Amino acid sequence: MADLPTELWLRIAHFVPDIDLFRLASVNHLFLDLVTDRRYRQLVIDDDRPLALVAKFSRLEKDPSVALRVRSLTIHPKAVRSACLRSGKGKKGSLQIVKNPNWPEPFRHRSILYPIEEDIQLADQFLNALGCLHQITEFAVEWTRGLEAERPFCLPLLEAIWPLYSGNLRTIRLDMMLSHLSDMVSSLTGLDHVQELALNFTCNDSRYGPWGGPGYEARHAFEQVAAFINRLALTLNSLTISSIGHLNFSWLYSSLTYFPHLTLLALLVPCDPRHIVDPIGFYRFLRAHHAIEHLNFSPQFCCHKSSTPPEPSSGLSSTEAWLNRCFGDITFQNLKHLELGLNILGSGGKRVMIPVPRVGRAARNVRSLSILGCLISLDDLRLILDPFSHASGGSTPGTLVLEVHVLDVNLLDLLADLLPGLQRLDLTYRWINSFACTNETPFIQQLQDRQYPDWKLWELVLRCSRQNDDARWPCQQAIARCIPKLH
Repeated sequence: MADLPTELWLRIAHFVPDIDLFRLASVNHLFLDLVTDRRYRQLVIDDDRPLALVAKFSRLEKDPSVALRVRSLTIHPKAVRSACLRSGKGKKGSLQIVKNPNWPEPFRHRSILYPIEEDIQLADQFLNALGCLHQITEFAVEWTRGLEAERPFCLPLLEAIWPLYSGNLRTIRLDMMLSHLSDMVSSLTGLDHVQELALNFTCNDSRYGPWGGPGYEARHAFEQVAAFINRLALTLNSLTISSIGHLNFSWLYSSLTYFPHLTLLALLVPCDPRHIVDPIGFYRFLRAHHAIEHLNFSPQFCCHKSSTPPEPSSGLSSTEAWLNRCFGDITFQNLKHLELGLNILGSGGKRVMIPVPRVGRAARNVRSLSILGCLISLDDLRLILDPFSHASGGSTPGTLVLEVHVLDVNLLDLLADLLPGLQRLDLTYRWINSFACTNETPFIQQLQDRQYPDWKLWELVLRCSRQNDDARWPCQQAIARCIPKLH
């Protein structure tokens, strides 16, 4: 063991749980350095206690070797503001002039003219400490359910942080209200090396009101967000957009451009006639990126309108006409990995949202298909897998990953019938043969009379979502006896 190469030791140490890191660090200088790097690689600012915030940035300022190890930074603006309020140093009615040069000019001017309730001295110290981090390549903002009262301090704070890292960033993850997000990114520039962008935004902002309300504020916000994404077009290869906001996403898709290096696209947003009112922009965006290699399509259920047909004013006579306008002749020829998500957010809609089968129909030569969420009904599974069957003119993926509520022979019959060319199956189940049943004997007995001679399956990974399940291995052996290539 002592003769193992250093690279292999480093790989083994990667799997050591966090609770054992200090014991590992005491072995030798190699592991001490590894543990220190792992401990400080990611810095999360989420503690609203002033002393805790001071302790964090004091360590960064006093020990440059620690600051150099930080690669990922996650900011919770709400926590930073709370710490600046709790410090007790921000006196009401007294002026606090900002000193850090990165504060935006409007906020600096405001600090000269008007009292600010947050502790500006603490905020300046915080920004000075962040300036010691020169190796940040991943930046995340967690500001969900942001309040209007937080905006005057939190937005200038974030605007002061961006210039510190913009030239080095490779990954950006933003989880914010749409109004805050659009205001923050509208003036961001200099992000010339960003390869991965993940946006998660919500909208319960009274400023937006109805879609057709005065000013079209939501449309303006979408246009600002799209303009920000478009500025990353030359380097972006991974884009994730996630939201459950009750908005017209047509405004977003119609403003997006072509991303020549995009290989991974994840759309976790409402996709129905009431949330993409005009599907032309959505169609053009998908068609422009038909060469992507990895697609995660998980349409979200927003409200009761998600299951209703198009508005008469849209010019589309039915949901089928809307689907044809959305997907038309789109074909994903280079798709290697496809993830299709189930509706897990709304009880008023179907488990399989209406666009999911159409995406499956557009996929060709998919190597791996994953169904995200737990399937309860075999009819839902058939609806998803039917586009990949030979009867529908589809091509069978090499790998299928799915989770089902009940493992029974009807499930195996369906998979063998629709996907005879399937080679690898990663199957997670909760119950065996029937709901709340943990006894594998009836399932094994039913399999004794079954054979799947045409099924090309040669690898089966069977898992149980319950703990302490003793039936998995007998079930796997019983299934293997029914499939020639699993013997």
